[in-house]
Amino acid sequence: MELRVERGRLTAYDTGDVAISLQPGPDLKPGDVFTISVTSNHDGQLVLLDVDAKGMATQIFPNTLAKKITSLTAGQPLTLPDPYYGFDFEAEGEGENMLVALVVEDDVDLTPVVPKEQGLSHKIDAREALSDIVARLRKVWTGDAENRGTAWYAGTLKYRID
Repeated sequence: MELRVERGRLTAYDTGDVAISLQPGPDLKPGDVFTISVTSNHDGQLVLLDVDAKGMATQIFPNTLAKKITSLTAGQPLTLPDPYYGFDFEAEGEGENMLVALVVEDDVDLTPVVPKEQGLSHKIDAREALSDIVARLRKVWTGDAENRGTAWYAGTLKYRID
C-alpha cells in the first residue's frame, strides 16, 4: 500500500487484503449513529485511523475503551464500537473523510507510535502519524530464518458527512 499526502489530502492505494465497511453506509448526516467493521485476509494487529478533510486523524483503534485489544483473525470482522464501549459513534462535521486500516501480521511493537491511550482522545496529524507507522513497518523483519520485509496490509474507505 502506498500512502501520500497530495495538496493536503491523504491519498491511499490499497491491496484489497483489508476491507472496511461503514454501517449504515458511506453517506452520513451529522448526528447519524454508525459502526465500523474491519475484515482482513490475514491475522494481525489492527491500527484504525479516521482522517478528516483537514488531514487530522483520530485513532479509532487501539484505544482504552476497547476491553479486548486482540489481534484480528483472518476472515473474522471486528466491529467498532463493540457493546463494551458504552456509547455509539456519531457523525460530526462535514466533508469527505477516510478510514485507514493497517493490519500488521508480524509482531512489530507499534505502541510508541499508536499508544492505546491516544485512541479517541485527540486529533493527530495524519501525515506524521502514518509516516511514523510506515517507517516502523518498512524496517527489515529479522524474526524469521531469513531477513525480509515486515508483513502488513492496508485498506481504506472514503465516506462523506453532509
